[in-house]
Amino acid sequence: MTDRKEFKPRALVACAIAAVLCTACDSAADAKAPKTGELKRREPVRVRVAPVEQREMRRVLQTTTTVHSEKEIQLFPRASGIVTEVFVEQGDTVKVGQELAAVDDREARAMVADARVAIAEAKDAIARAEVAMREAEARVEQTKLEWEQAQRDYDRNDKASLISQQALEALRTARDTRANEHETAKLGRDRSVIEARSSATALERAQLSLARAELELSYTRIQAPIAGIIAQANVRVGGTVGRGTSVLETSGAAFVITDLDDLHVEFSRPQREMAWFVAASGLDTDAKAGTVDVDGKAARTVQIRATAEALPGVELRGMIDRISPSIDPQSGSFGVHAELEPLAPANGVTNGSGAHAERGARLLPGMLVRLEIVTDRHPDALVVPKRSLRREGEASLLFVVREGRAHRIEVTEGFTDDAAVEVFATGGTVLSAGDLVVVVGNRDLEDGAEVVLEETATEATTTTADAAAKEG
Repeated sequence: MTDRKEFKPRALVACAIAAVLCTACDSAADAKAPKTGELKRREPVRVRVAPVEQREMRRVLQTTTTVHSEKEIQLFPRASGIVTEVFVEQGDTVKVGQELAAVDDREARAMVADARVAIAEAKDAIARAEVAMREAEARVEQTKLEWEQAQRDYDRNDKASLISQQALEALRTARDTRANEHETAKLGRDRSVIEARSSATALERAQLSLARAELELSYTRIQAPIAGIIAQANVRVGGTVGRGTSVLETSGAAFVITDLDDLHVEFSRPQREMAWFVAASGLDTDAKAGTVDVDGKAARTVQIRATAEALPGVELRGMIDRISPSIDPQSGSFGVHAELEPLAPANGVTNGSGAHAERGARLLPGMLVRLEIVTDRHPDALVVPKRSLRREGEASLLFVVREGRAHRIEVTEGFTDDAAVEVFATGGTVLSAGDLVVVVGNRDLEDGAEVVLEETATEATTTTADAAAKEG
């Protein structure tokens, strides 16, 4: 009993102490809680910003096409026969007139020899005709003299009447015979002239035959008509070439030569752009002549930038040199023809844009290239990252950070590139180069909201942590 009486006062004291402690905790919590009607202060929004740049922006048309050479020749052998020699291989550089291959020329040489014999025979015939013509002329002169003498004998005896009638008749017969012989001699002379002329014609025919035979002989030596690179070599020693042979049926041409210094591209554009291309390129179209260069190359202001996946890091320049004067009725587009600068294959050699070509790399016909055509320029454009734009319906918005707060600005967009966009402030607002625009954190940002730059917020957090560490 004594123990129970002693326990009750102690329990009452403990309960009283616990009640006092709970009351103190509630009072402290009430002191920290905001009073009724008081708003809780919002934390600043952490954002990342980028400066507004002032630089050139361009409007660019992009298209893809393949490169081709303006001078690409397919060689089809003119002579038929067996290939006896091949002097070049694919990839070799050749000059104009350089021999590429040879075809069996024995028959062609025999034809040349036969034509030369015919020429010799024709010359002999001409010589004989000239001799015969001189003989005929001499015969004409002789018969003329004989005829004239017979005429004088007859006239003299006919007037004197000193001989008998029978003798006079004999003189008359002799005179007429000499006259006939003279006429026959003149016919012989005319015949000899014709024969001489025929011999000259035969000589000309023989000379033409020789020229034709020599031409056929030259066809047995396949030569390069232009300078360039052997793009294809489809003939082999022992193979047969000529029309209807397997080489032409399977490969199409014995050789293909490409000039790598005269490279072009062709691409199509919608007809609504034709007026701009004609005006900007300094060219004028003519329905009859195709295209006419009015002001020369200096007036061609359209710049073309070409890049190829096969030549990474290399940029080529192009210049429009022809514009089609007609519209394709099916596609509604017109053709544009542009020349590209060549790219040397040597290591360390640079092209016109200053980009270095790797050893062995060069622009080749058939390569796929991406073309960028500059159609307009704004040299002093205000440019912001595309990520800084927020669109609400048809409106485009920016948030500019000034004095720690984000200010909403409506803008209109201009030219764009891969990562940036040209902007124009509207509604009387001002946007200047160097202003900081929000690129990260602008999704739910409100006009006038307090912001802290990501770097600044990091610094503040570090400073607070340091201070707390010192206090601890």
